[in-house]
Amino acid sequence: MIYFNCNGQGKILYHEFEPTASDFRITKWNINKEKLPYYYLIEKVDFKNRVTELKFYENGQFYVDHLCYLTTWIKYEYPNAQTIIQTNLNEKGIPEANIECLIPSKTTYHLSKNQREIINSKDEFTFDHTPYLKNNWTEKEIGEVIEELKSEEQTASVIDYYSMSFYKLNNIFPVDNKFDISTFYFNELEKEKIISGLK
Repeated sequence: MIYFNCNGQGKILYHEFEPTASDFRITKWNINKEKLPYYYLIEKVDFKNRVTELKFYENGQFYVDHLCYLTTWIKYEYPNAQTIIQTNLNEKGIPEANIECLIPSKTTYHLSKNQREIINSKDEFTFDHTPYLKNNWTEKEIGEVIEELKSEEQTASVIDYYSMSFYKLNNIFPVDNKFDISTFYFNELEKEKIISGLK
């Protein structure tokens, strides 16, 4: 079911997902918010049918017990028609990076004019270093890891977590020019929406 924001500026959708040993998988799109399952996510969509937020829940609480390379709160911004900015947030809504798992705090995707191809992407690593310092990292070590990650950066094949969005970019699923769906593990529900979004 699709629910409209009270200000009329967008929609809110609820989807069921399941955590696997290494990822999240959509098990049902557009579920009833009055009968939420144990694992669900909330998708916010703007008036142009673009996903603006994905937030994952477990038993009614924000999902925080997760692997370091899985993000459970993602925001998307669209400063212009050819740019998508993804920000990964922690449970307090503060930008977060997991550098030991190669996860940036923010990624900017630049798209082709028709919005179907990712031309390039740029990662940022602006985040609170305190948790790392408490775990015996030094500022020097943090800086070295960030520099290494930046030196190995390549254009993203897909926009992270867009496979978990029902609306995506007004039903478009942007990919780079080397994208091969067979090299990704999407389940059938996700794959159906992705293939539709590639057309």
